[in-house]
Amino acid sequence: MGFADYQPEESRRGLSTAISVREALPEELTACARLIVSRAGGDVEERRSRLQADLENPESYVAAAVSGTEVVGYGGVIHHELSPEHPPSTAPTGYYLIGLIVAPGWRRHGIGELLTRDRMRWTADRADTIWYFANIANLAIQDLHQSLGFEEITRDFTFPGAPLQPGTAVLLRARLVG
Repeated sequence: MGFADYQPEESRRGLSTAISVREALPEELTACARLIVSRAGGDVEERRSRLQADLENPESYVAAAVSGTEVVGYGGVIHHELSPEHPPSTAPTGYYLIGLIVAPGWRRHGIGELLTRDRMRWTADRADTIWYFANIANLAIQDLHQSLGFEEITRDFTFPGAPLQPGTAVLLRARLVG
């Protein structure tokens, strides 16, 4: 399916190296794009171009988890604005966590949590609520977000540009402290 296998009984492995989680640097966008393409498919250069636009947009955030000079994880934040043309079931206006991806060899080290906390911190300076949606079969990511205060809102929603069918994804929300 493109996301990590759900293994709640497997404990986190310790890291033998330091991980830095921060806003991605322009020279790291190709590595972030490769992570996205490894899970979602598509063209690396097209994904890199979108990441560059996000990096330049003050309403978006591109986070990278880095070990030395190697990008080992990516996550983003976008701002979605509900418009009158959207159907009534469209997800509400707000900041959304998108695209959490950790390189396969680096999973189960807490990097996804570090990336999520960093993106929540960034968003807390701009809003008091943050949103996230995930495939209902991705139990690992749902557990992570629920452990960070996210609560399920609905499974009957759409999101512009996302290949979601109603009932195949879950919409979650967390309150933030700035």
